[in-house]
Amino acid sequence: MKSSGLWTKIVRILSTELVRNTAIYTSAEVLNKAIPFLLLPILTRYLTPSDYGVVATFTAFVSILAVFVGLGAHGAVTVNFFKLEAVELQKYIAGVLLILLISGAATLVLLMLVKGLIVTRLSITTLWIVVGVLLAACQFITSINLVLWQVEERSAYYVTYQIAQTAFTLILTLILVVQYRLGWFGQLTGITLATVVFAIMSFGFIWKRGYLRFEFSRPYIKDALDFSVPLIPHSLSTWLNTGVDRFLLASMVGMAATGVYAVGYQVGFVIGVLAASVNRAWMPFLFNKLKGIDQAGKIKLVKAIYLYCGGLLALSIGLGVSSPWLAGLFLGKDYSSASRLVIWIAVGYAFDGMYYMVVNQIFFMKRTKFLAAITFMGGILHVLLSYVLIRSNGIVGAGWSTAISFLVSLIMVWFLSAKVFPLPWLFWRQQAVTSA
Repeated sequence: MKSSGLWTKIVRILSTELVRNTAIYTSAEVLNKAIPFLLLPILTRYLTPSDYGVVATFTAFVSILAVFVGLGAHGAVTVNFFKLEAVELQKYIAGVLLILLISGAATLVLLMLVKGLIVTRLSITTLWIVVGVLLAACQFITSINLVLWQVEERSAYYVTYQIAQTAFTLILTLILVVQYRLGWFGQLTGITLATVVFAIMSFGFIWKRGYLRFEFSRPYIKDALDFSVPLIPHSLSTWLNTGVDRFLLASMVGMAATGVYAVGYQVGFVIGVLAASVNRAWMPFLFNKLKGIDQAGKIKLVKAIYLYCGGLLALSIGLGVSSPWLAGLFLGKDYSSASRLVIWIAVGYAFDGMYYMVVNQIFFMKRTKFLAAITFMGGILHVLLSYVLIRSNGIVGAGWSTAISFLVSLIMVWFLSAKVFPLPWLFWRQQAVTSA
């Protein structure tokens, strides 16, 4: 009878809206990341390393533009969705779109002032600078649509839309790259067309569902800016950790090296996808456990974290060790040297996965005051390390800087976590003292 009751309780928990939505979002995220990865055997045989380098550099360029085009104001829609009446929310979203229009125009003007440097250092022409701003704006519009579906708890619409966009992008890319042999131009054209088409569709969905009223409100625009502007350093630090290495490689070593690095990074990033997915399920479980946790519970929690961290590190090393074999089987012959940096990227993302295991305690205690500063310092450290190590060791140096900067961020956040929510990280010493 007891086991029957337990099974009934488990089924009831698994059938809740929250658990279902979490499973759907996690599955979609893994699938979206897996599809481009599984296409590597095709793309690395039809794109030269230089082609891949151009794509990687431009993608990093759009990522940094996305920090400033729109200023991340779409996130404010999530916060205000349940606070505002329908008519007021319509005005709020219109204000967010006005922020997008003004910030996008200002960004484009600033880029035109320094386009000579961009063309010289990154080989991104004036046309693609304009396209980059357009793509950042389109991503912003799609993000508003997805945010609205998320707060409406329409997870099926959310993930179907994401997967459809990914599939459409890849189909266009395969047609232009494989069938028409257009190289990097084909892939970037596929990305551009898909992003624009789905942004237009997103705008249509937002309009059709009655979320737009072109009556701009200065207080709402100010509120959106008050929410989003302070988050720019955090968004920028994320890009410094994941995008600046492409710029440095393109400028200091060349597009071919950037392409090889991007492929090796994508293989090692498998560990990052796994860690992020685990954290999506771990965070709510942890927050529930931390409420009223006793000393015995804390020791069990620490043991579980150590076990997970050890397993993740072992998995990353295993991926790195097997990468020469995987490269020979999985990648085109021009990308064999990518296997040299897989282990460093994989280990770096293992450290990032461990970071999740200690940063959540800081979120639980709402003590995030110093977290943004630590994250930003980690990003600056990554830039400095990347410059020095790329200069002396090329693409392998970029891999080293990724692993080292993630490790340093982990250590700093671990110390902060231990201060705001003490856990018995050295429980064996305490147990030895107690037994003595």
